[in-house]
Parts: sequence; structure tokens; C-alpha cells
Amino acid sequence: MAQFSQIISAIDSHTEGEPTRIVLSGLPPILGNNMADKWAYARENMDQLRRALMHEPRGHRDMFGAILTSPCNPEADYGLMYMDSGGFLTMCGHGTIGAVTILVEMGMVKAKEPETVVVFDTPAGLVRAHAVVEHGRVCRAWIENVPAFLYKADVPVEVEGLGKISVDISFGGNFFALVTADQIGIPLDLCRVKELVDIGLRIRTAVNQQVAVEHPIEKHINKVELTEITGPPVHPQAHARNILIFGEGSVDRSPCGTGTCARMAELYAKGQLKLGQPFIHESIIGSLFHGELVREEKAGPFTAVVPRVGGAAYITGIQQFVIDPDDPMKYGFLV
Repeated sequence: MAQFSQIISAIDSHTEGEPTRIVLSGLPPILGNNMADKWAYARENMDQLRRALMHEPRGHRDMFGAILTSPCNPEADYGLMYMDSGGFLTMCGHGTIGAVTILVEMGMVKAKEPETVVVFDTPAGLVRAHAVVEHGRVCRAWIENVPAFLYKADVPVEVEGLGKISVDISFGGNFFALVTADQIGIPLDLCRVKELVDIGLRIRTAVNQQVAVEHPIEKHINKVELTEITGPPVHPQAHARNILIFGEGSVDRSPCGTGTCARMAELYAKGQLKLGQPFIHESIIGSLFHGELVREEKAGPFTAVVPRVGGAAYITGIQQFVIDPDDPMKYGFLV
């Protein structure tokens, strides 16, 4: 008879095409007095479980997930810890949209029309998620994110095989290296994804080797986690298009919630986007996020903006994963 060392319950969803696996139970306690401490604890002590859930055979290189926890901040309803194929992240927009959709759709939070609000405690700070409810169902959701800001503009970076390029580093819950498709000479086209992933990873490596970053308040956020390559839209409603490369070469199928926030902060700092001005962002597969900047705030010495971003998420599966102690591949692998 089979014997398992762990049984892990999760619900899968996608937000505008990008997967989120929300882990509900079956993991050991994540210790810490605040979400930053819990994030650090998970990085040090739970990485093999992250790999088990994100990597093959249970996941894949482009998998994304989040762990639902108890909050540390009394203003929050739940804690949320994010993970991908490469590690643990401090914030994720599409994942938070997926989480609030799952909580309301599965009855874990009572649905209230026209909006149900859930406050999440994340390693990047408090994030308010709004599920738009019609006839008892979530039809879309949006988040009011942590303050976003342009950290450094027009930073010269030497990239292997590409030479010197100019990079904007912007914060939208994570630090992003933003470059234009024109700079790298590759259009934002699905048939060029492998090339875009390769150059995106090289840009991220070069930025982290050559540029020091640190959030002025959340000091544990001190690394560029994602490369965002931007270009003109294809969709007639969109204002811009992007591709996000992160983790071990993951590609975001959505326009990326935190990436959209970082892009809006970049445009605001350069005088190209105003408070309250709609910003519709298109992903590499053509799906859309709707964003806007609602107010200015300070983030240490930086002029920051509070962004909102939203889209639709759908449940795709209810999962029970098991860990067989005799399985030599129990903690996953990547090809």
C-alpha cells in the first residue's frame, strides 16, 4: 500500500492565461513575525517543496504558485507567499487576482455584490484585492498594489552577446529591468519567444551583476527578479505590449500585474502617463490587463504612485499532490 510523507492540497487557476497554483494545506508551518521573515524562512527551509510543486512532473518551467498563510498584519485577511520555477517572490499581481477569485468562487470568503474585498499580507506589503461579483460569480478582479516607482532610469548595462544597452529599473512589487524590443532587435512575437527568453535572462544577470538595488523601506527586496521587454501593441484597445521573463526562463502569459505597475510607474516618472489615465497592457499572447495610477505617495526618497491593475481569473483544477518518500524525483526536475 502506498505511503506518502505529505499530501498537499491546492487549487489551480489562470489569470489572463498565466497559471497560479494556490496551496491551501499540507505544508509545514512557515515561521516568522512578519511576511518578510516568512519569505526568508521559506527561501531557506522550503525550497525543495517549492520545486516539488513548481517543477516537473507536477509543474513545468513556466509554472507559478502562491501559498495561502495566516497574516502577520492585523489589517489583513490572509497572508500570501509567491513562488515560481526559480524561487520565492515578494509580490505577484496575477497571482493575487487568482487568489481572490479562488477564495470567493470556492466560498472561502463570502461573496458580496458588487465587490468583495480581501486584504492580503505579502512580503512586499499590504495589497487590497477586489473581486467584482455579478449574480454570485466573480467576473473579474483588480488589486490596489503597493507603491510603485522608477528606481533608476537609463542605466547603461553591458550584456553578453548584445553589448551596451540602456535599462530602466522600476519597482512594482518586485524590481524589473525594463528594455525596449527595439534595443535588442527582436520583435515581441510568439515565434521569437525562445530568443526573447535567452536575452531576457542575460539582461537580468547583467543588471544584477552591475547595478545595486534595494527597496528604500523593504530592505529584503534587493534584486532584480524579472526582465520586461516592451513594445508597441497589436490589440486595438491596448496602449503597450510586453513579455516578462523570470525564474528559470519562465514567460508570463499575462501582461504581469506587478510588471504593469512597474511600467506605469516608469511612464509616470517620464511624464508619459497621468494619474487616473487608463493604461491597457497587452501580453505576448494578446490578453489584457487594465491599469491606472490613483495617487502619489513617497517611498523613502522616491516619488511613488499607487497603482491598480485588473483582469479575469478562472479556476482550472482542484489538486491533491502527494510526496512519496521512495520517489527519486519527488522534489521535481526541469528539462
